[in-house]
Amino acid sequence: MDRLIGPFRSWATTVDKEALLIAAVFVAIIFVLRRPIAATLTTLIGWILGALKIDFNDDVHHEVKKALQVMVVVVALLLVHGALALPELFGGLLRRTLISVLVAAVFAMAYRLMEAMVRLADSENSLMSVAVNTRWLVRLGQVVVVVLAVTSILAVWDIDIANALTGVGVFGAGLAIAAQDLVRNLVAGMTNMSERRFKVGDWICVENGVEGIVRRIDVRSTMVQGFDRVPRFVPNADLANAVVMNKTRMDHWRINWTVPLVLDTTEAQLKSVCETLQDHLKDSGDFVTDGSLMLLVKPCALSETSVDVMIYAFTLSDGYAQYLETCSQLVSAIRAAVSEAGTKLAYPTQTIQLRQAPEESEENGSE
Repeated sequence: MDRLIGPFRSWATTVDKEALLIAAVFVAIIFVLRRPIAATLTTLIGWILGALKIDFNDDVHHEVKKALQVMVVVVALLLVHGALALPELFGGLLRRTLISVLVAAVFAMAYRLMEAMVRLADSENSLMSVAVNTRWLVRLGQVVVVVLAVTSILAVWDIDIANALTGVGVFGAGLAIAAQDLVRNLVAGMTNMSERRFKVGDWICVENGVEGIVRRIDVRSTMVQGFDRVPRFVPNADLANAVVMNKTRMDHWRINWTVPLVLDTTEAQLKSVCETLQDHLKDSGDFVTDGSLMLLVKPCALSETSVDVMIYAFTLSDGYAQYLETCSQLVSAIRAAVSEAGTKLAYPTQTIQLRQAPEESEENGSE
């Protein structure tokens, strides 16, 4: 006991009483002013984040302020500890305790802020700019924070965790082999988000035939709800390596139709149909006519049963309902143009010639 108390007793008899009093007053002042100091620092952080166009909401503000209060007091105690030159045993124990509290406060703030930070990363102003199901990102981030916190606190107390990490490494290698598919899909999901190929609510079409609305992006797969209301769960790795058409980002719908006219259509009738349809495309107000996109109505082919007229144009609207309405009006215009020109729409025909068999002809003749 004397070995423990002796150095402290010796320090107490030699310490400068005025310095001790100043240190105590300093700690007391910092403790009393911890709230306004933390509020000032929080306001400064909020100003910096605001300059970066990141929303610093009330939840984030409250959590940061509480953690900063603890850190301000701990930093003050560390300063006093260094100035008073406490005995090595007691001073070392106190220093490590204070540093552990400081580390715990920092990581506790990070743990509580993980959901808010992921939400900030998923906001409109973020670099990610893609809506995903962020629950798994929050859980993953919190696990990483806890592991880093425990490792840091153990390092403060000079606890060697190399052997434990070796065991964890062997276990992790086996786990990685077993979960390589999960890891591949996780990395692929990150790739999809970083490339901004699609987000929740987009209408996508994958080259393997999956088509629908993206409803959720998870750690392993993306849920695409088809137009038959049946959900399809597509592995992220498949999406990362596939050709994905994002139809939500289509600015104009394309019409590429072929109108078949009967073979006996005259040149005048053919010209009349083309001119009438060309006028409809230009005057209806439903198509792009400023020359930025192609607009054509031309005879394009001659088949066994028809003279084919190609209609190639782009609609002004990008909505599917408006596109269908435009198609409906164009169908009516085609029928009217064909009728007005005095020709007809062709349809596949086949001529069958019937011949009487020779044997049947002889039998009929003998009779």
